[in-house]
Amino acid sequence: MVYIFGVRKSSIDVRNAFFQKQASEFYSPIAGYRKRIHSKAQIREKVSSVAEEAWKEAIAKKNPAWETKENQENEFEPYGKIIEYDNAQLRDELIPLYREILRVFTEKYWLADEDTREYYEPFSEFIEIWERYLSEALPADVLKKLHHSEETLHGFYEHVERKLSRLQGEIVSPSFWKVWL
Repeated sequence: MVYIFGVRKSSIDVRNAFFQKQASEFYSPIAGYRKRIHSKAQIREKVSSVAEEAWKEAIAKKNPAWETKENQENEFEPYGKIIEYDNAQLRDELIPLYREILRVFTEKYWLADEDTREYYEPFSEFIEIWERYLSEALPADVLKKLHHSEETLHGFYEHVERKLSRLQGEIVSPSFWKVWL
């Protein structure tokens, strides 16, 4: 009887350790990187929206100082810097975060549930297309025709969040810590 109890406890311990490893080393880091990307995207969208509104207001006023092309360019310069900032942020911050997600996915692939593994190739493709574009090996019009958008990853992100929540629920569940015969 003690032997059966010990074997059962051992198998439950292995299962529980795997769940904890999945949560802490795979699903949680991916979800965290995604949250960082999402946070930056929301700020970018907010700034872009307000800047567009401000630019339309400036045009509507038909500033007499804009009579020359040089004056128009000077007025537009601060708005152009918003675009420059967004492009630099994509290249220097966001793409490295996507690479980190792919690194975790690749190195910890064994921790991914089978249904999660289905997202590996589409995610890898998403990053590869950006890499080609940023290295100027993919023209902008080809990028547009590929309909390249982070929206294609929303299913993956939602899936990761659901998996993480499920694992967290399993870990905090009293049955996680009990051994039944």
